[in-house]
Amino acid sequence: MTHPITDTVHAEQTTGLAGKVRAVRSDPLLMNSVLMLATTVLMAGGGAVFWVIAARLADPADVGLAGSLVAAGDSLGLFAQLGLNIALLRTLPHSTRKAADVLSAGLVVITAGAAFGLLYALLLPWTSPRLADVLDSPAAIAVFTVLVAATALNVLSDSVFLGINRVWSYLHLNGVLMSLLKCVLPFLLAGAGALGLYGSVGGAIACCAAASVWVILRRLPTARSLRPSPELLDSRRFALAGYVTYVLTVAPLLVFPLIVVNALGAEQGGAYFISFQVVSLLHAVVLAVAQSAYAESERATSGRHRVVRKGGLTLLVSSTAGCLAMVVAAPYFLQIFGSHYADSGTTTLRVLALATVGAAFNYWSAMRLRLASNLAAMILVQLVSTAVMLGLALALASHGTVWVAAAWGIGHAVGGVLGYVVTATIVRFPDALPTSGTEPTATETAPR
Repeated sequence: MTHPITDTVHAEQTTGLAGKVRAVRSDPLLMNSVLMLATTVLMAGGGAVFWVIAARLADPADVGLAGSLVAAGDSLGLFAQLGLNIALLRTLPHSTRKAADVLSAGLVVITAGAAFGLLYALLLPWTSPRLADVLDSPAAIAVFTVLVAATALNVLSDSVFLGINRVWSYLHLNGVLMSLLKCVLPFLLAGAGALGLYGSVGGAIACCAAASVWVILRRLPTARSLRPSPELLDSRRFALAGYVTYVLTVAPLLVFPLIVVNALGAEQGGAYFISFQVVSLLHAVVLAVAQSAYAESERATSGRHRVVRKGGLTLLVSSTAGCLAMVVAAPYFLQIFGSHYADSGTTTLRVLALATVGAAFNYWSAMRLRLASNLAAMILVQLVSTAVMLGLALALASHGTVWVAAAWGIGHAVGGVLGYVVTATIVRFPDALPTSGTEPTATETAPR
């Protein structure tokens, strides 16, 4: 027996839900943010499974050495971007030679990645003799160098997918393909020690990078050459400023563990490191949403103020929701690693989760500064933010890891406030691009 009223309510609920799904799918900013979130979760899951497999197949010492190589390779790949990943997000939507821009930028970051990887390997005998024993032959150094170059190319491809609005491909390749390869390759390279484990990660990234370039070039019908577009060439100073701000942003992440160890000892340093590794997933989500919002803002030729406001709201909602979830789940996450980490790191993890809200604000302000095209302001604001972080961390580290975590959040919040004030008063960004295709002049009033 049917009930007309109940059926009507159910139909309205179903229609309303379907309408909300359609609204999300038709909104590039929300859809890309969801896809970036899904990719981040898949990559984190694939990485976790890989390390479980590695722990079963290799000695703990090899796992530790491989982890150091993976961290080094990822960092070198990021530093090898030289700001071109940010520049491509800015120029690809309006470029007259998209394929040439991708190819020329790819060649630059591959070269830079190989150079950084080679230099790192050659310095290991003086900086880390244990790791030098892993890269103990020209062949091993060559493998490491090539894989770092591939990592740099794959990082660049992430920005390209956003720039050409092909985030579904990013999900399939980085979220699915790379995760599967990471779980298969350790079995094929079993017995090769730490280098084999690193080769499993680097090999998966290299395959993903090659597939990404193939997919990207198929989507770009313009002539393929190494002569970049005028748009990309004109953005060289912007790329340099973006690179400087990036280095300033990641510097505290590299320095904070050293500050903790020096002030509180290795045991507390381990607790801080594990807490930050847990919050890194939330931080990666915030970064992904910020990148998606910036890419959408650069694609917009008009109504940029509205897009930026929506991006800020999306960052606020995602970071706040993630923070609340992390605050509740903090002790349970840390209990996985052991009671010591749960006892020593729960409050630190909760403060780090709260700090990601400040990070979201800072990244939103950085997006506004990029759109304003004021390179000095971009660098100065991030310099102040980083100086506050490091200064507070050095001053407060002796009081415990909670205060170091708070320093990270306070520094981000200061950068966010300063960036917003600057872009709302002195360095405003235009609501629309000029029809002539020249660089926008920030003469229009920015939203307050």
